[in-house]
Amino acid sequence: MAESATPGRRRGAELEHAIYVATLDELSANGYGRLTMEGVAARAGTGKAALYRRWPGKQPLVLDALRYALPPLPDPDPERSQRENLADSLTAFSDVLAGKTLVPGIEFIVGVLHEPDMRALFADKIIAPRLQRIEAILHQGAPGSENGHEAAHPLAARTGPALILQTFLLTGEPPSPQEIDLIIDTVLQRTVTS
Repeated sequence: MAESATPGRRRGAELEHAIYVATLDELSANGYGRLTMEGVAARAGTGKAALYRRWPGKQPLVLDALRYALPPLPDPDPERSQRENLADSLTAFSDVLAGKTLVPGIEFIVGVLHEPDMRALFADKIIAPRLQRIEAILHQGAPGSENGHEAAHPLAARTGPALILQTFLLTGEPPSPQEIDLIIDTVLQRTVTS
């Protein structure tokens, strides 16, 4: 007769979930620079060996935890306007910075800037796909529709997230829905009339 697993022992997806949550909690509590595999293991209630079997070090662990925590990128809906799709993407970006998801928020992101290798990985694996999604939405505007070719320039895709980040840095708060609308106007190069 096969022996059953020890009661309370987690395996597979359940253990990975606990490790991801512990990693995110460690990031929130200590930042990336002071995060250790030992600290994550202790917080997850598991041994270091369970972590090292899955991840060779903290960089890949943190990236996987962030991928786990980030809400899925909103798919552009062809039935909705370019503006509505852009609002969905920019609001999702703002929610991440505001800590409305499992991701630790802007404090973590600012901390990553001090770690060149992690900054490069974060930009490539986390930020780039979101910018590509915004760029795809901007390409949705064909000549003669909501905007012309100029909005499809890669810098246009960075403008919205940059303005959201600037709002956080200047005010400590996420932009309001009205401010998101103004950001969209800026991205779409529209003139706002009062």
